[in-house]
Amino acid sequence: MIELKTKEEIEKLRYSNKIVAEILQIIKENTKPGMTGVDLDGIARIECEKRGVKPAFLGLYGFPAALCVSINEEIVHGIPKKEKVIKEGDIVSIDFGVVVDGWYGDAAISYGVGKISDRKQRLLEGVERSLMAGIEKCVPGNNLKDVSGAIEDVLKEYRLAPICDYGGHGIGRKPHEDPHVPNCRSMADNLTLKEGMVLAIEPMATLGKKPNYYRKLKDDWTVVSKDKSLAAHFEHSVAITENGPEILSKLD
Repeated sequence: MIELKTKEEIEKLRYSNKIVAEILQIIKENTKPGMTGVDLDGIARIECEKRGVKPAFLGLYGFPAALCVSINEEIVHGIPKKEKVIKEGDIVSIDFGVVVDGWYGDAAISYGVGKISDRKQRLLEGVERSLMAGIEKCVPGNNLKDVSGAIEDVLKEYRLAPICDYGGHGIGRKPHEDPHVPNCRSMADNLTLKEGMVLAIEPMATLGKKPNYYRKLKDDWTVVSKDKSLAAHFEHSVAITENGPEILSKLD
């Protein structure tokens, strides 16, 4: 069941998501070669404590950390590991959420550490642009297929392989609500978008040749590309309003 949010509830979600955006920016600015995902996770926990908020992912469905830290060929849901050291030229994807007074915020960013190649830059630019293309379609009266199709079209334009089985979701009083928002047109429900929906739009893709070419590691969380191709992942929480989409998880 899809829950439509009031304007007052959207403001509560905006507050949670702004905190997410602030902490993601701090993590990105402090990522250096030689650090590990555990170091980044520690930054997130400290920043949550400073603000008196709870990290949403810690313990969620049994997840053992505050951050999902996915490096290089890791696509999504990476568990921070002490033994995995971040190096110059790596691609780091951070997925993070908080809960404030029962309202969830959720967003994700990917970035290069130091100088990166043109191919890696194409990956980052393509996935982020696909996110913005999907958000542009978050208008009352549009179809969910419009959102998924816009994401997929941009990924293909950038010669990237979309991950279709994973995607975005509704968000509000729960971290994951209906509907599921796939990154491929053919997998999206025939659903009309309505004012008051709040969706986490969440494209992810690899530099590989095959769409949806992934596997899950033995930790039962970390999703990696089967061909070891590099991956990126971006996410914003977006309110569908009478005036169009409003990105809640951004800095002013």
